[in-house]
Amino acid sequence: MAQVLIRNIPEETIKVFKERAKRNGHSLEQEIRNLLEKNRPYTPEERVAVTRYLHAKTLKVSRPLTLEEIREGLE
Repeated sequence: MAQVLIRNIPEETIKVFKERAKRNGHSLEQEIRNLLEKNRPYTPEERVAVTRYLHAKTLKVSRPLTLEEIREGLE
C-alpha cells in the first residue's frame, strides 16, 4: 500500500480526529484512512450509476408551474 506524509496540520484538527477515532473505537490512522476512502473520487462506472439514479428520481417530479398557473392560484 502507498504511504502519505502530510505536514503542517493544525493541532486542533489532529485533536478533533483523535477524539473521533477514540469514539469510533479505532486509531487516528484508521480514522483518517476511513475519511479518505469515504471521500475518494467516483469511478466512471459509479458516476454513471449515480447519474442514472438521479435521472430516475427526477422523472417522478412534476413540471414547474407556469407564471399564469401561479397567478391563477393566487386569485
